[in-house]
Amino acid sequence: MFETYTGNSQDFFGQWRKSRYSYDIGACCEVLNLTSGESFFRDSVHPEDAQLKFENREWMTFLAVSKEAL
Repeated sequence: MFETYTGNSQDFFGQWRKSRYSYDIGACCEVLNLTSGESFFRDSVHPEDAQLKFENREWMTFLAVSKEAL
């Protein structure tokens, strides 16, 4: 389903994007979408801690379920 990763975020290619629902204090999540179809999800306060890896289908499902909850 998902995997956790630790390590330097510079090891990944692409640009991390912060949620538009981010608070001014920076407590939010960030996502990195790769052209390979993988997405990584991390805490913006502790970006070097564990990161969740989703395959494209899993990421799209996660987004759909999250949007329904709003």
